[in-house]
Amino acid sequence: MILKKTLWLIPIVVIIYFATSCASTSKAPDSKSNEAKTFNAPDDKGTVYLYRTGRAVGAAGQLSVRVNSTAAGGTGPGTFFKWDLKPGTYTFSSATGESSAIVELNVKAGQVYYLRQDARMGVSSGRVTMKEVDSKQGQKEVKGCKLLVSSYVPD
Repeated sequence: MILKKTLWLIPIVVIIYFATSCASTSKAPDSKSNEAKTFNAPDDKGTVYLYRTGRAVGAAGQLSVRVNSTAAGGTGPGTFFKWDLKPGTYTFSSATGESSAIVELNVKAGQVYYLRQDARMGVSSGRVTMKEVDSKQGQKEVKGCKLLVSSYVPD
């Protein structure tokens, strides 16, 4: 009997979870977001875009991102990070309680790289994947996303 009386709470809890799970995502102003979508790298650095599309499945929670083991922030649906990095090898990683994803890039000056991060539903905390995509796909998908302020500050 108690179970029947409390079943109505489940949708409310789910809605509250979805509504608040991305609340801590720190988005940059629209002007900075638009400026970041020039898709050009400085002559002396490489530019890396790490983004997450606005998919509905698995889209609610934030996914943490690390650059060379340093916390960079968390992506939500339809968001991206942009870093201008000195040439060298960088490791980008993300993890949930169920899975992890790691991409290593050899960043070269004047080059632009696109890393697509995806969230999938899982048993408890969801699953994460991340892969490098070509510039045509990366630019198209980043255009529909909002820039995030990263806590990772390159040297």
